[in-house]
Amino acid sequence: MNPVEAIGVRTMSKIKWRLIPFVLILYIINYIDRSNIGFAALTMNKELAISASAFGALSAVFFVPYFFCEVPSNLLLHRYGARKWIARIMVTWGIVTTLAMFAQNYWHIYAVRFFLGMMEAGFFPGILFYFTLWFPQKERAKVVALFMLAMPASNFIAAPISGWILDSIHWLGLGGWRWLFFWEGVPAVILGIITWFFLTNSPDEAKWLTAEEKKWLITKLEQENTTKSGGGTRHVKFMEMFSDLRVWRIGIIYMVFAMASNALMMWNAIIIKDFAQVSNTTVGFLSMVPSLFGMIAMPLWAMHSDKTGERKYHVIIAISVATIGALLTVFGPNPTVKLIGLVINSIGSLSALGPFWTIPTLFLAGASAAIGTAVINSCNSLGGFFTGYITGYLKGAFGSNGVLLFVCLCYIVGMVILATMPLKKEEGQQVKSMNSASN
Repeated sequence: MNPVEAIGVRTMSKIKWRLIPFVLILYIINYIDRSNIGFAALTMNKELAISASAFGALSAVFFVPYFFCEVPSNLLLHRYGARKWIARIMVTWGIVTTLAMFAQNYWHIYAVRFFLGMMEAGFFPGILFYFTLWFPQKERAKVVALFMLAMPASNFIAAPISGWILDSIHWLGLGGWRWLFFWEGVPAVILGIITWFFLTNSPDEAKWLTAEEKKWLITKLEQENTTKSGGGTRHVKFMEMFSDLRVWRIGIIYMVFAMASNALMMWNAIIIKDFAQVSNTTVGFLSMVPSLFGMIAMPLWAMHSDKTGERKYHVIIAISVATIGALLTVFGPNPTVKLIGLVINSIGSLSALGPFWTIPTLFLAGASAAIGTAVINSCNSLGGFFTGYITGYLKGAFGSNGVLLFVCLCYIVGMVILATMPLKKEEGQQVKSMNSASN
């Protein structure tokens, strides 16, 4: 290993250990606060007389302000820096989450969900953009997958705790679902304050890197961005981003994939409760199982994608596995087989995320990356809005199987669009060539 390569290895090791564990914790808390309503519903819906269709509307309303605020939020993050903006996001969403414990009727919860979407908007695409400031392209699928381990990790951590809170904590005469919102909202406020002091905006501000490490990283990232610009990809202006068909096509793909993910996030605990007929605490522990296997599969599949430099078919194969798992849950003859189906679904759906989120960064850089990732993730918000109403109706009319079959349909539509999407040769092979050049 020559001296330049040694500097690169040392630099990336420092950055990974400094940033990934911290942002992983942030996203775990984020995902807990977004999805805890699915567990709260096990007792909240009865206490507040919330029907299946009305609960679907609670899912939908979250995405209305999320959709409209996401791009502006990422622009503000680009302007003011991740340290201040991510801290603001976390503190405000944590406060809103805790307010749910005081809800007295359906419309109070509805308002909380609306403001939660507004406060949280920009966190996920903001972190994805933040990664482009620190990690070269060949590292990105693995880094994104490690970051998105928060999705299964949040369920693995929060599911048994949430189930236990629902069954066991009724302090001051308040229902367990109220304390669930309180105790899962407070950590966001605390971590938001820590973020203000801990997070570093960009490599040139990193006092924990040496001068030669900063120079190596900044040079590496500038070379990649120049390659993108010279290879037909430009740093586009704000309005031009909205006419880039590649961004919208990827956005539509992510929308249908996210519709499936949001449906399962909202209804997972109820689906398990329906086929297993067990206590809330047991539902929590059963919910851990798919998450555990998903956590193992995610980084392994992402590392394979980084190694080969291939993205598109890694996503398609993973989503195919997820579809098979969802169908097995629908048609499984007993609760054990149905749970295995959820495990297979978790492995496939989570494994797709790392490779998928490297596709936009093959042709986006700088401010255009901040805008583009926000535009794509905003499509998730649009899909989430419709998903809430659709799955609320399907659950009421056809039970859990209606929700699961809708999930399968979303997967199939997304795979077809992605399979027919042409990626330029230089884009599809860019990571592989960079890996070869660095070896």
